[in-house]
Amino acid sequence: MKLIIGLGNPGREYESTRHNAGFMALDAVSAEIDAKWKSDAKRKSLIGIADVEGEKVILAKPQTFMNLSGEAATALVAFYKIDLKDVLLVHDEMDLDPGRIQFKMGGSPAGHNGVSSVYERLGTKEIQRLRIGVGRPQGRASAEDWVLSEMSTEDAPNALDISAAMRDWIEHGIVTASERWNKR
Repeated sequence: MKLIIGLGNPGREYESTRHNAGFMALDAVSAEIDAKWKSDAKRKSLIGIADVEGEKVILAKPQTFMNLSGEAATALVAFYKIDLKDVLLVHDEMDLDPGRIQFKMGGSPAGHNGVSSVYERLGTKEIQRLRIGVGRPQGRASAEDWVLSEMSTEDAPNALDISAAMRDWIEHGIVTASERWNKR
């Protein structure tokens, strides 16, 4: 069983913001793997469940707001009894150019409060991640204003690439997925 947690903020006002790149990524793969979605208040998440090549895959969009994502992550891991090696955290990344994606094992959250919350609540930094580039703000714009602003279509990652990258992770693991996607 695999668990993919996409980070974002609930609510219409955040739907197309850079900070919701994790939610957008889950929407992309969900359409491809035909996940069935439901609300799960106990796990503080929207949950999509699918079967990929005989592997049960749980997609989760925490509804806690970004800075409390760890609450949902711990509830999901505990309920589904998932080994942390089978968890992928998908989130926006200002240190990558817009549209670029990169797999990473653990590492610094680089100021990302959602990633920090997950690390803190799960008690480890050894979480596999798919980082989705959103770039840095130009001029005097703050990082917060940047990630909470709408992403342009030319800066958005390719949904087919995101979906294919996550399928590679599901079917082949982080090493193969990294070799295929981190160089692009």
